[in-house]
Amino acid sequence: MAQSKVGFGPPSDTAPSDLWRKLQAMPRPHRVVDFPRLDASGEPVGQIAIWVLTQEEQMISSTAAEKWTKEKLKDGSKGDLGYETVFSNEAVVQTLFRALRDPSSENLGRPAFPTPSAIRSLTMDECGRLFEYYLSTQLELGPIIAHLSKEEMDAWIDRLAAGGLAASPFVLLSPDMQKALAHSMAVQIAAFRTGSPSAGSQLEKTPPDEQDEDRDASER
Repeated sequence: MAQSKVGFGPPSDTAPSDLWRKLQAMPRPHRVVDFPRLDASGEPVGQIAIWVLTQEEQMISSTAAEKWTKEKLKDGSKGDLGYETVFSNEAVVQTLFRALRDPSSENLGRPAFPTPSAIRSLTMDECGRLFEYYLSTQLELGPIIAHLSKEEMDAWIDRLAAGGLAASPFVLLSPDMQKALAHSMAVQIAAFRTGSPSAGSQLEKTPPDEQDEDRDASER
């Protein structure tokens, strides 16, 4: 069976036993950006690579941030403003330490900074901008699908119908797109049951509460 040409469509030719091998062979999603500091001539001091953290790396970052915060605030506790502020700042540090990579290293295998302490030496503005870069990279290159075209939506519906929920990578969709997909299927089912091709567009254009208001107005 040929691979679907739909950009964000479900994988159509990958058996579950082959999925891990193919994922491991793929390069880590990343992008290269200018470091947010200028030299004396007004040019960026260099470039830095940012890749999307794995689930394990995110968990390690959170654990390290909590450990560091507890060591620094021995009398602090979760819920206190000071504790939460320090933890949030350190969570950014730990995330950046693992996400920022040396673009000149092979397969981005070397971190851009030697230790988390080196990142703490940056200014708050620099850390803030780098974290914004990370979040945008995660949004653009991460595995959660955020946008689907009509063709891609139809491809997912076909895949769900053919393989069932348990056999499909439904979790690749963001929560909003899962809702949108469910809504699209409901609209198509409604159109099929009424035998009217326009039923879907009518449901999309006029919410149920507004339909009731229009009906009441016409009766009056």
